[in-house]
Amino acid sequence: MSGFAIDFSFIARLEGACVTQGYVPDVIHSRSGVTLATGFDLGQRQASDLAALGLSCELQQLLTPYVGVKGAAAVEVLRKQPLQISAVQAQQLDQAFKQPFIATLARDYLAASGVDFTALPGAMQTVIASVAFQYGNLARRTPHFWQQVVHGDWPGAWVTLNRFGDRYPSRRQREAALLKAALA
Repeated sequence: MSGFAIDFSFIARLEGACVTQGYVPDVIHSRSGVTLATGFDLGQRQASDLAALGLSCELQQLLTPYVGVKGAAAVEVLRKQPLQISAVQAQQLDQAFKQPFIATLARDYLAASGVDFTALPGAMQTVIASVAFQYGNLARRTPHFWQQVVHGDWPGAWVTLNRFGDRYPSRRQREAALLKAALA
């Protein structure tokens, strides 16, 4: 993806890279659905999203029963119909999802900050993208962090990551460490 300096291998290590067996992360405390590949959450999708990503008809049909289903309902659907995809399909899903996801994030960042996302150093792009991979719309889901990053308050963003208060402190600490190294 031209112009972006996001370290997708960093995000993949946090998300679980190229997972081929469907699972539901943190059923009790999250809004997740069946997830696979590198954190691709089918519970957050609609069937039209799969088509818009340009996925093969075969892969769309395989994924459709899990689309829009979250929490305990997703666990039940997965119990009744386990989901397994090939490594090639997981890579296709990752590639199809990355570009529109990052394009939306970059557009939102530019609109909120007046700064082109690609002008940010790679570590900053990576940290923002990592939080967005987990939370989706940052302005809505993590407004304090979003305001800090769009206003260039990187020390404040570092503090926020260290005190995020979610169920993923080790992930936030890794993101904070990456950001701190870039600030040094």
